[in-house]
Amino acid sequence: MPSITFDLETVTPLFLSGADQTTAELRPPAFRGALRYWFRAIAGGILPIAEVQTWEKKVFGSNDNGGAVIIRVQSKEVLSTKILKRDQETLGLSYLLFSTYGGGGKSPRGCFPPESSIKLVLQSRPMAEDGLVCLKIATAAMWLLIHLGGIGSRSNRGGGNLLAKNKPSMGSEINLPELKFRLVAKDINQMSQQINSGIEAIRNLYISIMRGANQNLTSSQNFDILHKNTAHLYLWQTDNQEDNEYWDYALDAIGSRYQQFRSRYGMKTNEDYPQVKEWIKTRGASSVQTVKRAAFGLPIQFYFTSLQKPQNTASLEANQGINRSSSPFHIKVLKLGEDNYCILLIYFKTKLLPAGASLVLKNRQARTQSAVPVNQSIITEFLNTLGNNLVEVTIP
Repeated sequence: MPSITFDLETVTPLFLSGADQTTAELRPPAFRGALRYWFRAIAGGILPIAEVQTWEKKVFGSNDNGGAVIIRVQSKEVLSTKILKRDQETLGLSYLLFSTYGGGGKSPRGCFPPESSIKLVLQSRPMAEDGLVCLKIATAAMWLLIHLGGIGSRSNRGGGNLLAKNKPSMGSEINLPELKFRLVAKDINQMSQQINSGIEAIRNLYISIMRGANQNLTSSQNFDILHKNTAHLYLWQTDNQEDNEYWDYALDAIGSRYQQFRSRYGMKTNEDYPQVKEWIKTRGASSVQTVKRAAFGLPIQFYFTSLQKPQNTASLEANQGINRSSSPFHIKVLKLGEDNYCILLIYFKTKLLPAGASLVLKNRQARTQSAVPVNQSIITEFLNTLGNNLVEVTIP
């Protein structure tokens, strides 16, 4: 059966495990889920959602049927599990990967450290309908995963980033010469061009296979779509060149800026905390106009040391049983050459909540305030703090 083999290497710690989260474990379902996500991100810009779902089930399967593409992942050598320790010199890194360090009765998560080697094989399922076509679709999604995404816990905050060590091994029947899997770019401008060319090649491939066309999308969608009207890509490096020479320093640099901005005193429009604090003090008599931090994901916990316990906390959640909402803002580390790294930032203009759902602010003493307006301008505000070092990647 036709297949393609990728020799991958971890750029940042990969947090992936089974029931025992202290031991890292390679799990094919996690890779399948990531490939689904990136397939949907591109296909959503060229097909109606119903057709996207049909193709997704055909390629990657559903609860009832296996897809046309089989995914196998294994290590080329015995991989050792590492536990990250907090370092006072890289507090920004610790902020981005905070949930992996344990605490609150939870053990630290195990990870595969950077430079761990992984082999991933995509293979057409025997007798699958359009198996070769589906394999090409999955291979293109793999390009997006390598260049734009990550695997495992904290993958949207710099965890589990991968690179292709060499050209994938594939048969002539799969040949996709337009897709360059190795990260050959030596600087941000070359990387910008490589990402732009790859996205254009994948979109053209999907259009030719699925007989789609570029959709006339608005700026707010129900899921993340990689389209010029619904997403922005940026590359960034710090002014300190030494920080750009190591993955952890590069991630710490952006993490420090992100942490400082998200603090109650870091925002230019210091609205969230004063509004919520006043709402608690007045037992719900005042209203909260918006909580901008919601754009970075839910739930949000507020804690005020100046107020009397136990009424000094509040939580911002969503109704309709929606406990969590992922952030449309992604952070990734890309390697440039041998000893150089840059940060990729992705801002998807995605609806924070599904239709009919709303934000709900809760406190023990104040009455619950529902329908807190959503405001995602905070993401643009943060991007504006990064200055002239921020280079936007054109989405074709």
